[in-house]
Amino acid sequence: MQNINMQSVLKAAAIGAIVNIVMGIISGLVLLVSESAGQTIQWVTSACCGWLLIPLVAGVLYGYFTPGKETVGQAAGGGAISGLVAGIAFGVTQGIINVILDVAWYGLDFGTALSGGVGTIVSFCCAAIIVGSILGAIGGAIWTAVQKN
Repeated sequence: MQNINMQSVLKAAAIGAIVNIVMGIISGLVLLVSESAGQTIQWVTSACCGWLLIPLVAGVLYGYFTPGKETVGQAAGGGAISGLVAGIAFGVTQGIINVILDVAWYGLDFGTALSGGVGTIVSFCCAAIIVGSILGAIGGAIWTAVQKN
């Protein structure tokens, strides 16, 4: 197994997760302002920040927090874990917000809202496993490449 600095993973993943939780809350609450504009803003926030930008930044942060020189493989591995955790935090937050809004705002029964929320969590977490891990690994590798120059 690669020598991954788990303390750096925890720091980078925590920062990415906190930012993604805040983004998930904001993207959910924007729907309360305007449903049509809110859905557009929610999609842009989800796609650009939650799925793409934050996992990439979490990977870069892993490289930043790791002391000393690392190989590209080590940085990519730590970045992948950091990006994965950040992406999962967004998926879970978005699913919970959707359930709350469906029940409180749209008046759906809890069972229907819960099934939609679980679907959101599963789909977003699957995306985090694939996209978040890949982008986190790319972010970690980018940091290593920048440091070598």
